[in-house]
Amino acid sequence: MVYGPTVRVNRRELGFSVARVRLSVEERREDLLRAAVDQIQTRGVAAVRVADVAAVLGVSNALVLYHFSTKEKLLAAAFRHAAEEDLAQLRELLGRRTSALRRLHAAIRWYAPTGGAKGWRLWIEGWAAAPREPALHEVASELDQQWKAALASVIDEGVDAGEFRCPDPVAAAWRLTALLDGLAVQMTSYAGSLTRATLLDWTDEALARELGVDRAELTAAGR
Repeated sequence: MVYGPTVRVNRRELGFSVARVRLSVEERREDLLRAAVDQIQTRGVAAVRVADVAAVLGVSNALVLYHFSTKEKLLAAAFRHAAEEDLAQLRELLGRRTSALRRLHAAIRWYAPTGGAKGWRLWIEGWAAAPREPALHEVASELDQQWKAALASVIDEGVDAGEFRCPDPVAAAWRLTALLDGLAVQMTSYAGSLTRATLLDWTDEALARELGVDRAELTAAGR
């Protein structure tokens, strides 16, 4: 057998090549996760198949499973992907250089079912499936705790600054989140049961009550 000459590889060139491959893998995973989120919203968690996600992008089932190994891991990763995008937006809102009251008002309005947070149908599907899907339950629980912690941190900041009164920021964050989640279920499952104006009025009322401020003060903060 005749062997060709030994080829010496330049490490810098190899590093550049590997980096390009890694980027390509990350982009493919991003595409797969977005397709999975879309299919969950369209079909529901129970009905989504690996083949449905693959078909959206015109790739093979094997390629999807190469990246995520099982349908359960794909769905859990898709929920994490959607939630982390929302968490990034939440942190951007809560990190602005303005009063804690303004930031909280903006965050609650954004998170409400009439705001710009990810499709509520996705999360209702996730909540329903979580008790039967350990991987999904772990992801949903972790990200829910991050949301509550972010809210509680800014409430605590506002209390320390003397902007408002709230004896238990953590409990307030839980109650506000529970209200918004419940309203989201109603708005999604029974479309048209509440007007946008009514829903926003209720969320403002709840926030004002939790922070011990007048509604007029909260309304002014939202301008």
